[in-house]
Order: sequence, then structure tokens, then C-alpha cells
Amino acid sequence: MQDENSPALRAGVDFRGTENATQPILKHIKPGKKRAPFLRYIRINLPRTTRLLLITVIAVIGAASAAVALSNHEPFLYATPALWGVFGAAVVFVVAGLITSARIWKWGVIIALSSLLIYIGGLLGNAPYVWNGASVVSAAVWNLTLFASIAYMVLFWALQYGMIVAAPDNQNFMD
Repeated sequence: MQDENSPALRAGVDFRGTENATQPILKHIKPGKKRAPFLRYIRINLPRTTRLLLITVIAVIGAASAAVALSNHEPFLYATPALWGVFGAAVVFVVAGLITSARIWKWGVIIALSSLLIYIGGLLGNAPYVWNGASVVSAAVWNLTLFASIAYMVLFWALQYGMIVAAPDNQNFMD
């Protein structure tokens, strides 16, 4: 017999028929298996913190792109307008992320991929490394564009996989 006044049903989670009635278990278990994949058991329910983390990573990408654009070491021909484009898109993303509750995370993937593409172009061109005549700080900021882009891609993957959740969503934990 199902309790019509259960906390899960009152919170809008209606997955009756599963053992704990909080998530659609059958969505994660492959046919013929008894358990979900290992990473499905990792759940981090910090939506506001995750939202700020995603916004911060994009802000770091934008700041690093602006710093590389302001340096006197152009990674490849016409890289400066591309770097300023990434910076501008990052500013729009950060402002939109801070003042709205929209789910804008897919737009961040475009910014991260653009930064990654610029980094690859710099590897094929004249990237600001110490052996190319750039300062240590310029080389570190240049590498930061790569690491921040990869970090955003990993966070976005975890968000899409369901390991983390970003506001305004939550995972409806009923502890």
C-alpha cells in the first residue's frame, strides 16, 4: 500500500514502485543488471555551490583570456580578437549566471571549447611559453586557459551525468 502523504510525493517526486521512491532507478540500471554503474552512486547535492563553481570557472577562463590578450605575445595570427571574444562571452555568461536563475550551462561549454580551440591554435602557432620568450606569469596564465576549460568540461559532464546538481535544480534528497 502506498502512502499518499509521503515526503517524496509532497515534494513532487513521484516514482512509486522503486524501493526508496526518490529517483527513477530503472533509468540508471541497464537491462539484465542488478546495479547501476559505480558513478551513479556518487551524488553531491549542493546546487548553489555548484552554480557558483561553474560561474567561477568561466570567470577564470575569461580573465585568463583577457590576460593573454593584453600580453605582448600573440599565440597565433588574429588570436587577440578571438581571446577578446572569449572574454566578452565569459562576461556575459557570468553576469547572466549571477542575476538570473536560467540553466545556462550549455553556453559555458561553448566558451570552454572556444578557449580550448584557441589553446590548440597556440600550440600550432607561437604560444606564450618561457622558451618562446614569454614570462613565467604569461606562460602560467596561458596554461590556465587549458586547465580551466578542462575543469569546466568535467564539471559539465558530472552535471549531465547526475553526479552534481546546479541551482535552480536539486536532487530531491529526503533525508
